[in-house]
Amino acid sequence: MAKAYLIATRPQFLFAYLMLSLGGIVIGVSQGFGPVKVNALVMSMSTVIIAAIGIHYRDEASDWDKGYDREVGGMGVIRNGTLSSPELRRWGVLLNLVAFALIAYQVIIIPELLIVGLPASIILMWPNYLTEEVTLGHEAIISFSFWATMMWVYLGQGWDLTMPTMAFSVFAFMLAFAITPYQDIGDYEADRKSGKKTLTVRLGIDGVGQLSIFIVLVSLFFLYYSLIILP
Repeated sequence: MAKAYLIATRPQFLFAYLMLSLGGIVIGVSQGFGPVKVNALVMSMSTVIIAAIGIHYRDEASDWDKGYDREVGGMGVIRNGTLSSPELRRWGVLLNLVAFALIAYQVIIIPELLIVGLPASIILMWPNYLTEEVTLGHEAIISFSFWATMMWVYLGQGWDLTMPTMAFSVFAFMLAFAITPYQDIGDYEADRKSGKKTLTVRLGIDGVGQLSIFIVLVSLFFLYYSLIILP
């Protein structure tokens, strides 16, 4: 059961959040900010990971209850009978409440974090509705979560919001937006049969592949711009 809970955290996404956090530190250090405050970094990363695991648990439960992932898809921990959707949902809600408390605490210390904390809190409240019922919600909300991770760690250091950082954050958002539908290709048939409204289902495998490549190439413009204007 412990292994099932670990699988349901979706470790591959947690690793992605870790890499985006590193991006926030790198762009800050590149501008001469520092030294890195380790305590603030640990606090910021803890908030991100706890919030992400809570959403992942709730998403796994919601998808199962709505009839998705019955044959394939998801992390399979409900389908194989190891965990139940009420169990995952309860733990997800608890972890998200902890995340709310951590967000509020850090916003009090660094008010600028409200730029990220406010929209992130809205997503924490209605993640499944926003990602499943709103057009492009699945792709946009996931991409926002990666953008928010980078910005949360960066601003959590108390660093000023600069133009290079903003440009780099747009690059991070666009890169995530390109990768999200591309990684849905593996679930294309299952998502199409179950009625999921992902961009991959709407455009088809060929269409979404071309779109992902185009977005990645355009995102490089913002990466180059952030490097050019570095002080």
